[in-house]
Formats: sequence, C-alpha cells, structure tokens
Amino acid sequence: MKGGIPSGTWMHTATEELFLGAVAAKSQIPTVNRVMKLGNPEIARRLLISGANPNLKDSTGFAVIHDVAREGFLDTLQTLLEFKADVNIEDNEGNLPLHLAAREGHVRVVELLLERAECKVGHQNKRGATAYDLAKLYKRSAVVKLLEDSSFFPAAMN
Repeated sequence: MKGGIPSGTWMHTATEELFLGAVAAKSQIPTVNRVMKLGNPEIARRLLISGANPNLKDSTGFAVIHDVAREGFLDTLQTLLEFKADVNIEDNEGNLPLHLAAREGHVRVVELLLERAECKVGHQNKRGATAYDLAKLYKRSAVVKLLEDSSFFPAAMN
C-alpha cells in the first residue's frame, strides 16, 4: 500500500462499497460492464446487490454474461445467473453466451448454461451457426462431445 487505505480494513471495505454502489447507481454501462468483466464474482455480486442490471449491453451488444462466458469465468457466471442474467441474450452478431463458451472450449461454462431449461441450445447466430457448429469449427472436442453425449444434442441440430 502506498498512501492509500490498507486492504482488508473496515475503511477499505466501506470505501469499496461506496464506490461500487455509486457505479451501480449511475448505471454507467461501460464502467459497470468493465468492472464485472474482470471476472471477480465478489465485485460482481456487490454491484448486482447495489442495483446493477446484469443484462445491460455495451456498444458491441455484449452483456457481461457474454464476456464471462467467452473468458470462462465460471464463478462470475454463477453469480450473474443468481441475479437473473439472461442466458439467451444476443450480442450484435446474434451469439448467445453459449455460442461464445462453446467456441472457446469452456466445458464447465457450457455445462452450467445447459443446466438452464430456458437455454436455447439450437439458436442460430446471424451467420446460421449454433453453439455446436462453433465448437466443431474451432475443434473444441470436449464441448462437441458434451453436446453429442447429452440430451441437448437433438435440440442443437434443429
């Protein structure tokens, strides 16, 4: 610590909560999204408790759940889902978080998204690709196998 408030003290915690509350209250999409995209589930939780909307999109059409799925931040994804983040929210290219997780090969993230009954496994993005198609294209064999071995596979083919 150089001239700041020591981490872990009540003053640090109070200052952090005040800052996060102010950020969430202002609903500054770029700021809230950037902070939550860091993949820290505790910071995401505090922002969401303070009223941040988990479904706000940035200029690319990405909501936080898109970045979290793409980066494989499982803990932060769980937090977002607790606060009703939309698993079927589309980015500007028509990709769902499932598309991004499948493309990057994040098996655990794909599993968690598939556990949501409302997850549209067979959804096609603007190029006509499903999450299964992207997993095959990018040679994400573990995700391909997960989809083929699960009850979700027929839905992915529709």
